[in-house]
Amino acid sequence: MLCVLGLGYWLTPTPKQHPAQHPAVMQLPPHMLWAWERREDLRWLPANVGVAYVATSIELEGAIARTMPRAYALQLRPDTVAVPVVHVDASWRRPPALDAVQQAAVVSQVLAVAARHADTGQPRVVQLDFEVRQSQRAFLRAVVQDIRRQLPADTALSVTALASWCAGDYWLHDLPADEIVPMAFRMGRDDALLRTQLTRDGGFTRPRCQSALGTATDEPAVLAHAPRRYHFSPTAWTPQQWQHVSGGL
Repeated sequence: MLCVLGLGYWLTPTPKQHPAQHPAVMQLPPHMLWAWERREDLRWLPANVGVAYVATSIELEGAIARTMPRAYALQLRPDTVAVPVVHVDASWRRPPALDAVQQAAVVSQVLAVAARHADTGQPRVVQLDFEVRQSQRAFLRAVVQDIRRQLPADTALSVTALASWCAGDYWLHDLPADEIVPMAFRMGRDDALLRTQLTRDGGFTRPRCQSALGTATDEPAVLAHAPRRYHFSPTAWTPQQWQHVSGGL
């Protein structure tokens, strides 16, 4: 996950107005750990903390859409709320075609992951983690529209977002996602500016960006509020690490 905020992007103060959430999203706990593509034993997690885990990764490179199911073990207690994540990486060295074939590949994987998850008895939520350049936004929008159109109505679609997309570069107002998670970390040269404004305003002020917030364990705490927090760690989670994070909330 790489969150970059361009110079000059500002949050626009507006009243807090948490939008009505999809029923499946409302079943998620207020804290979710991101379990990335590595071995994770999270059986020690408190009962009120969930896990959003990478279930499938997709690499878009040139005309290729390379799909890789999760390769590492993930251990959870049966009562831990889990959300599968489809992570999409668009190559910088060989920019992807972003054509109908690649769109269908991404959409089909999200739908397949959501269908497998629907049989687990867990809240029916699937998350798409797909960071794009400005020139690739139309493709992401088309992907999200296609996914939401084909997902069952009882399944929620969560989408991660760069911090800039929820600040001055806001373009998500009509994105048909049921949850948008702005990632308030790896924010580049405007990190200090955005953190100051998040503290001042109490969080992101754009209407679609007020329901959730992503933070990282290896960066200073973000003094902002959201009904749900997703926590990212660049290394495997430990009980001590979670205690440190939760103690600062």
